[in-house]
Amino acid sequence: MKKFDVIVDLQFGSTGKGAIAGYMANRHSYDVAISANMPNAGHTFIDSIGHKFVQKVLPSALASKTQIAMLAPAAVFSMEQLVKELDFLEDAGYKGKQVYIHEHATLLTDDHRLEERVNRPGSPDLNSYELIGSTQQGSAAALMHKIRRDMNHNPTAGARYGLASLDEYGNRVAIISHAQYLHTLKEAGRVLVEGSQGYSLGLNAGFYPYCTSRDCTTARLLADCLVPPTAVNRVIGTARTYPIRVGGTSGPGYPDQQELSWEQVGRPEERTTVTNRVRRVFTFSDMQIAEAIQQSAPTEIFLNFCNYQTQQETALLTRVIDDMCAEINGYGRVAYLGHGATINDIEET
Repeated sequence: MKKFDVIVDLQFGSTGKGAIAGYMANRHSYDVAISANMPNAGHTFIDSIGHKFVQKVLPSALASKTQIAMLAPAAVFSMEQLVKELDFLEDAGYKGKQVYIHEHATLLTDDHRLEERVNRPGSPDLNSYELIGSTQQGSAAALMHKIRRDMNHNPTAGARYGLASLDEYGNRVAIISHAQYLHTLKEAGRVLVEGSQGYSLGLNAGFYPYCTSRDCTTARLLADCLVPPTAVNRVIGTARTYPIRVGGTSGPGYPDQQELSWEQVGRPEERTTVTNRVRRVFTFSDMQIAEAIQQSAPTEIFLNFCNYQTQQETALLTRVIDDMCAEINGYGRVAYLGHGATINDIEET
């Protein structure tokens, strides 16, 4: 049964994955929402009555009737942040949520954060992570310790809490075994899988070392969440009219794009969700989208920030992307347009 809808970013991130995830969850009926987030990314969703949710751990789809979230084994998270997000959902009227965490998901520690912020060998004066525009939230450090199977510095959820529903968090959070995780996926009806960051930030996407610590493709997201590729119903790729990179020395753009100022775009400067840095902004890159379409094979595309350009420019860009999808994969099209910050600003085409 093809029951998994998947959301992936086709650029450098910050394209509105949280917005389209919340939109999809409020338009369709999902039994489960899954994420494999790490603390280096935050997703924003604003519901129909103006509640703004900034999720670093939980899927944005929980701001809907979807009651169950699952944190995949590749997730790196802070339990304190998870509970903070659950509390915010409850205060906003989204009650009764249940979170199931794979036993091998990694708990973020202060040591992970510190490891990315202190000076490293060979760089006595400058922080090497800072030089490549890293958010320095501890994601790479946590991932490296997990790869080394270092249980002293990689406390998994199962090792810390055991397999149990956690009383101290009101039994809203439970650590489940690998077998239980797979069983829940098998028995669930419709499932939404929410990716993070963006294709061009991938470890092997061509911008090394100005990249994140893992790839950001459909294939990698499915592997991180233990979702079988043959069960995928649709892949929603997200893009924005003016792509961004995080502020600072975060690396170049593509050969066919130019970096702009926010004044040139005619919009107030944007800031990143996690670090509050002013985002760098670029012209649209056909090369970037073509690569991402080839690598992530979206069946539908959410083109966001259409309010940053004219209606005619949006229509032209939509045709360009549709033609790329047809030429590269033989399928896929722009199916959603975003014109603002809330769920009410998304239209289906």
